[in-house]
Amino acid sequence: MNHKLVKADVMVELSDETSEGWNGDYDPFDPNDDLLLRFDVSHRVNDAWELVDNGSYCTRLPATLEKQKAEKALATIMQEVYEPVTQGYSIKKTCEVLSWLQPSDL
Repeated sequence: MNHKLVKADVMVELSDETSEGWNGDYDPFDPNDDLLLRFDVSHRVNDAWELVDNGSYCTRLPATLEKQKAEKALATIMQEVYEPVTQGYSIKKTCEVLSWLQPSDL
C-alpha cells in the first residue's frame, strides 16, 4: 500500500514498504502483529524530492487501512507539517505526536 498527498513543494506519503510491526519488524507468523504504515514527509528542492529531517515515523495505522481513512491521515499530517516545512522549522516533535495516529483518530 502506498498513498501520497502533494501540496505545492511538500509531499506526505504513507507506505507499508518498510515492513514494520508492533515490536519492530513485522512478523506475519505472529497473530498479534500487524503490518503498520510509515509516513514520510518530503520537500521539493531544485525539482527533486528530499526527505525532511525527522520526517519519517511508523504509525499505529494498519496497512489494511481503508483508502478514505488513509487519505484523511495524509490530510491530517499535511495540515500539521506544511507550514513548518515551508518555513524551514523542525517537524520532529510534531511528527513524534503524529506517529501515534490510529484508525479511531480518523
